[in-house]
Amino acid sequence: MALPNPTCARRLAVGLTFTLEPAMIRFLILVLTIATLSAAESAANLPDGLLAADAPVDAVDVVAARTAIEPGAPITVRGVIGGRPKPIADQRAVFTIMDRNLVCDTACGQGWSGCGNGPEALKAGTATVQIVDTDGKPLAATIEGANGLVPGATVVILGIVAATSNANLLIVTAQQIHIEPQPN
Repeated sequence: MALPNPTCARRLAVGLTFTLEPAMIRFLILVLTIATLSAAESAANLPDGLLAADAPVDAVDVVAARTAIEPGAPITVRGVIGGRPKPIADQRAVFTIMDRNLVCDTACGQGWSGCGNGPEALKAGTATVQIVDTDGKPLAATIEGANGLVPGATVVILGIVAATSNANLLIVTAQQIHIEPQPN
């Protein structure tokens, strides 16, 4: 598509003008394309069998799971991806979940962030979920958007309590993740 003018000028509300040359527009399109492909590639690099169609059985909510943290023990926990404004890491396969009872009905539209709860309630009702490589380090990939892994999604995680977990911090190394269907 040819631009009517070789440059694209825009005036900002404060009176400044900036110009986008055609080369800069092509560069921005390239950057956005690479970012989109990288996100898709990251989701494709998740371990086989990680995203499960069927929910693991005997899942407990996050608050209940935190009552008996035992590093190295198997765990099946259900929660909502949330507990903070940005619950999914950008460069690592790590996210936080919170107890379903902490989802709040607020005008902000991000009840999954737990914004209506105090810090102590959030601390007691959140857990960190990680997907690790063969060395036990979180995968260098974002998982946001993979098969519906988005803030506010309810998930069931089958995994192992990480060795670094303690009474103040529950970290689950995921072996399977089931995303529950969203109610209409």
